[in-house]
Amino acid sequence: MHLVLSSRRNTAVFAHWLHARGDREMPARQDVDPNKIKAELPYVYIAQVMTDDDGIWFKFRLMGNNIVQNFKIQGSEHILLDLQIGGWEEEWRKNLLCAVKARMAVVDEATIHGETGIELNIEHLALPLSEDGIKVDRVLGAIDFLTKSENDLALVLPQLTWSTINQIELEKRIIISNLRIQL
Repeated sequence: MHLVLSSRRNTAVFAHWLHARGDREMPARQDVDPNKIKAELPYVYIAQVMTDDDGIWFKFRLMGNNIVQNFKIQGSEHILLDLQIGGWEEEWRKNLLCAVKARMAVVDEATIHGETGIELNIEHLALPLSEDGIKVDRVLGAIDFLTKSENDLALVLPQLTWSTINQIELEKRIIISNLRIQL
């Protein structure tokens, strides 16, 4: 477990979000420039925040190819809780809710245990976006598997059936403060 961000991809997405935010609490969707995070786009998603009498829901507007491939899902235009990924969709939702309610960046890291003894470490970054600067209406997210190499991941993922996940062990969930300190 690392203190804040372990993934270089997630670090790059977070750095871009900070730049796009400027002096505001959070950037708007149009402030995010895909060209500035081109290499990270396969690991990125954008979820629209929707509310009704039952609470807060998340509908995916964009989902990067690596997320689709790694989770074996077609997420774009789907509701988060409709995705059946072994219960991890519940942890995913908790992270998004935390970002929406805190109106700050949130990162979590979890270990997923498959029934065949497979273990995968995932780092999930959730970054709030707001058109009016007050209400979070979208979340820019990035998900990276923390493996030694892409080859390790390519060997493990085909063996994993997401519906047979035994346990999800949340190692951390951290709200990354908007505090600004002059040094």
